[in-house]
Amino acid sequence: MTKSVYFIGGGNMAEAIIAALHQKLQTVTIYVEEHQSTRQEILKSKYNVTLKSPEEIAPEVDLLVIAIRPQDDLTGTLESIQRRFSKATTIISIVAGYSISKIEQIIGSDYPIVRTIPNTMTTIDYGYSGIATNSHVDKETIAPFFSTFGKPLYVEEQYLDIITGFYPPNIVYHFYDALTDAGVIAGLPRAISEKIVIDNLVGAVEMIQSRDATPQELININNSPGGVGANLLYELNQKGFAAAIQSAVLRAVSRTKELGGNQDE
Repeated sequence: MTKSVYFIGGGNMAEAIIAALHQKLQTVTIYVEEHQSTRQEILKSKYNVTLKSPEEIAPEVDLLVIAIRPQDDLTGTLESIQRRFSKATTIISIVAGYSISKIEQIIGSDYPIVRTIPNTMTTIDYGYSGIATNSHVDKETIAPFFSTFGKPLYVEEQYLDIITGFYPPNIVYHFYDALTDAGVIAGLPRAISEKIVIDNLVGAVEMIQSRDATPQELININNSPGGVGANLLYELNQKGFAAAIQSAVLRAVSRTKELGGNQDE
């Protein structure tokens, strides 16, 4: 059972996990290293975390979460972890693009190491967290931690960078915004346009999940010859709608690999 979790970094993603732990595993002691005083105050006041410094002697903890950016001093952070934490602590990295093997090169290969890719939807119990581990990790030990936010998805590590670029809902948010604006441009009041867009998004997902049909089959239902749906689809194809989405995902995946220095892996 997880009794203590130590966070290095207290940014937005760390806070999302801390909030879930605070709500669902209330007996867990949470430690946080965060250099920004405003973030320290927020985390202390909202979640009653224990603030720590890298200069202090580290407590014995079950899990340690590395929640800094890949462009921060990750090497220095890992060297500090090696000095201050025992091999009984499971290391969980949410650093984009930085592989388990690169972590092992610095702290050694005998620590239990987990790489995971949570996203902001974990705050509402959506969002798969892609998880990869080395051979020293006991999945039963980390299960309570990952059960508190989002949906755990154990995968081979080669898929983590792809999930990082593919999963974030920015495309969905942008689509929602663009479609709402389209309704307004066509003449609808924004409030009415937003209601229709939300109902379309939720209803489309429900149709896909509940009907024994592919999205293409559902599209064809709305595409009578020369009709409104067919003309809408024609215009989307003309403007490269699908290609734009696919290119955006591929660029995001590429950037993830760049951040971790894994471009050639």
